[in-house]
Amino acid sequence: MSLTDFLWVSILFPFTTGLFYFKRFDTSIKLFYLYVLYGTVNEVVTFVLRHLGLNNTMPFIHLYQMVTFPILVLFYSNLIFKKAVSRFSIVLISIFEFYNFINLTFIQSIYEYPDITRTIATFVVIVLCIWYFYRVMVEAKIMSLWDEATIWINGALLVYYSGNLFFTVLFNVILEYSREFSKITVISFSVILALFYALVTVGFWKAGRSR
Repeated sequence: MSLTDFLWVSILFPFTTGLFYFKRFDTSIKLFYLYVLYGTVNEVVTFVLRHLGLNNTMPFIHLYQMVTFPILVLFYSNLIFKKAVSRFSIVLISIFEFYNFINLTFIQSIYEYPDITRTIATFVVIVLCIWYFYRVMVEAKIMSLWDEATIWINGALLVYYSGNLFFTVLFNVILEYSREFSKITVISFSVILALFYALVTVGFWKAGRSR
């Protein structure tokens, strides 16, 4: 099995598990499933278009972050503030989307890799991951962390976005240094992505089984 096939198999696990248990999910998990759903659709569309001859898929990366970042902010707002649409989520989403509009209008082409905006989004998500873990530790309301679905999902996001931050910031530098080493970096990130899918699958399974 090639690396591409391996990743395709990996992404189907959280998608199908979440679909099976969706009706049992609470609001937070349902919001996060939208993130997984869009990611799966995005992968399918870009995969098909690449095989049809499309060489530059950067517009889909721009669109991906403009869609998924608000979903994650709503997810964490619901976890931390107990409501998805809060002043915090409205302000954070508005600022990010406005900056994306400015970036695509005046700074960067839609056919270029969005390294700056992607780094900003990644950094914010990492902060939200740590914030949620801090709240869990301080409040100490969860009796068993092992059985809590949001702990698995938050851990998955922290692992994925930490790896993504390294990849986004250093990829261009690595590419200039050595193309062979850049390939190793891409493979390493793919492994992190597969781990992310595995942890999310466990989170969905625990969320579905607990209700």
